[in-house]
Amino acid sequence: MAERGALLRRCPGKPDRGFKSLPLRHRMRKLCAIALVASACVVSSFATPGASPVSAAACTQFHSAKPNDSWSRVAARFNVRLRELLSMNGTTSTTAIFIGDKICVSLQPVIRPPVEKFTRQQVISIIREVWPDDLEETALFLARRESNYVYSVVGGTNNCCLGLFQMYWSVHQSWLSKSGITEPSQLLDPRTNAEAALALYRRNGKSWRPWWTSSWRP
Repeated sequence: MAERGALLRRCPGKPDRGFKSLPLRHRMRKLCAIALVASACVVSSFATPGASPVSAAACTQFHSAKPNDSWSRVAARFNVRLRELLSMNGTTSTTAIFIGDKICVSLQPVIRPPVEKFTRQQVISIIREVWPDDLEETALFLARRESNYVYSVVGGTNNCCLGLFQMYWSVHQSWLSKSGITEPSQLLDPRTNAEAALALYRRNGKSWRPWWTSSWRP
């Protein structure tokens, strides 16, 4: 009786549920933890973009995803091969695209037209100044053949070649960068282009090989 009275005084008017409620509290905590994880997963699935370029710094043109966009539709819209588009974005054709995702659609460098203007005669004078006397006539012939002395011309497949001597940017980019030509637009300056062409001539053992054709091999 004394023990029973002590228990009643410890919890007057209430049954002692200390031991019975422990399993319930554990179950509730477990359920809450599961609910929080599930909630976090749902938020994460909506917050994470379906596509992100492997190298955003290398991308020169982005497309903001719109309703009903798919990888094949984006590829067709921007005239890019599907495999190329997927490679640029480091993804696969099964990756979901969400509205507003930034999709890289081009790695082609942006070529800005030169600000300064040059006359045809000025261009010819620049070539004569840059190239040694014994090479300048051949250099003038070559510049006329390649660009007709139009210093701002961009030609070739995928706009590969630039300026007076149609310098192939992607092929020579590495050594051009070391010589201070870090952007293709710089090759639209006639003096820069003529100097780069002379450097290329010398790099090839003082040969015109980079400009050879089936009918012209001096």
